[in-house]
Amino acid sequence: MSRAADPAASASASASASAPAPDGALRPTTTASGYRLPALWSFPPFFTLQPNPSTLAHQLKLWTEIVLGWARHDRVFAVNADSPDAGAVFANRAIGRHASPEPPKQASSYLIFWRKPEEWGQIIYDWVSDNGLTGTIMTFYDLTDGDLAETTEFRGLPDTLLRRSLDTLVKRGKAQLLRGEGEAGDGVRFL
Repeated sequence: MSRAADPAASASASASASAPAPDGALRPTTTASGYRLPALWSFPPFFTLQPNPSTLAHQLKLWTEIVLGWARHDRVFAVNADSPDAGAVFANRAIGRHASPEPPKQASSYLIFWRKPEEWGQIIYDWVSDNGLTGTIMTFYDLTDGDLAETTEFRGLPDTLLRRSLDTLVKRGKAQLLRGEGEAGDGVRFL
């Protein structure tokens, strides 16, 4: 995390960030999607890596809670930290701060596990069982983006995370992954 060189270029427009109140008190902020960021999010040092190891550990724990809460609320499964639209939680225009990878020359795309693959796998399997789909074959697309997926919690799950989640079911003997050909795509048979 570091201070923004150009806050306007790096900040996300989706957050309605608020600077500290005239009385100096920090106030919670609500993003355009309705996620409520804690007051600490408007504290400039929160966007700067702290040199004290125990303070840094606490700061990273708080950042983890905020990012996971935001990702769950906005149904974000992956972020690219190099993108100017990485997400409302990573930029605060009012205080001229944004989060960035440290060290800066590392990979910048990350999956966000607001649920573990094992949890997603169980949610998917419960849905399959509840809807009488045990024994059926479904493509990855049908499972996450098809008509049946519209009301599921796992709709839009990226293939990478879906595959990891289904692998947990394979290990438990509840699913079998199938290699698709051409347009059909990969699939899964639920056992």
